[in-house]
Amino acid sequence: MGSQILKISILLFILGQDCKQTDLCNTSDTDSKCGLTNVITQSDCSFTTLPPIKPQNLSGSPSNGQIVLNWNPSHCATKYTVYWSNTPNINPLTANKIVVQETKLTHSGITNGVIYYYRISAENSINHKESLFSDEVFFTPSLATLKTYITATTYAIPTIGSIAGADTICNNDTGKPIGGSTYKALLVDETGCAGIPCRRASITANIGDGQIDWVLKPNTNYVRSDGVTPIMTTNVNGLFIFGTLTNGWSGSAVTGISGMSGSWIVFGGLTCTNYSLNSGSVTTTQYNQTGSGSLSGAGLSCGGSYSLLCIEQ
Repeated sequence: MGSQILKISILLFILGQDCKQTDLCNTSDTDSKCGLTNVITQSDCSFTTLPPIKPQNLSGSPSNGQIVLNWNPSHCATKYTVYWSNTPNINPLTANKIVVQETKLTHSGITNGVIYYYRISAENSINHKESLFSDEVFFTPSLATLKTYITATTYAIPTIGSIAGADTICNNDTGKPIGGSTYKALLVDETGCAGIPCRRASITANIGDGQIDWVLKPNTNYVRSDGVTPIMTTNVNGLFIFGTLTNGWSGSAVTGISGMSGSWIVFGGLTCTNYSLNSGSVTTTQYNQTGSGSLSGAGLSCGGSYSLLCIEQ
């Protein structure tokens, strides 16, 4: 008798609760109370024939030729349909669609500078009921744009000391653009870290293979420190063909160092022993040029003082 009273009490307690949360399956029932059937339905998605709630918080991160979409999971959803179009007010009957099971999608192979509109829906597994559509969002893929700058101070080679020392200079020089970005020096070395370079652009001429801590990003626009004046756009390997700069790194004649040849490989014996000694020669550059001399020119004395070219990361 006592156990029956206990069971009845538990049942009455369940029936008296607000058992449906707003993000669960039964979105068509506006009553905040529910019966035992709905308790079972809400706790086990294999019972419900109602559509999931519409997906929430659809967001996107555009970049070069792609947009990465993310959204919150919908309870009882087993897959999602992403509808997209290049015009607003998406019509699901005519829009392009992509079906996924995860709550993210990388929409790649699309055109930079073109607006892409998105809405998504969720679907259950029982009877494939589709939810209402999410709010519509739009994004435009484009190349990233990063700044470069020439140090305001010239530095004696031994005070640079290494690739790491050059990076430290880039982040502390007074010429660094305002903002919290990190900068690295456009330099390569020979055997600065346990027998291997600390920084390398390419093993094979103009290929970009075997890169180590390389400072130029692939498919990226680079501009001067003013954030406007274009310099060049890198290729898929984070390189560019010497002599194709739109503008020089600097508007005036400035001599810097690079340690590399005109084909992106290390110029052996021309790095002042990885920028640590004032004896020997170093590959220098003229930062105002747009030809090959912009990053690889004459070999000058390691006893001189030079500017550094710093690249936003």
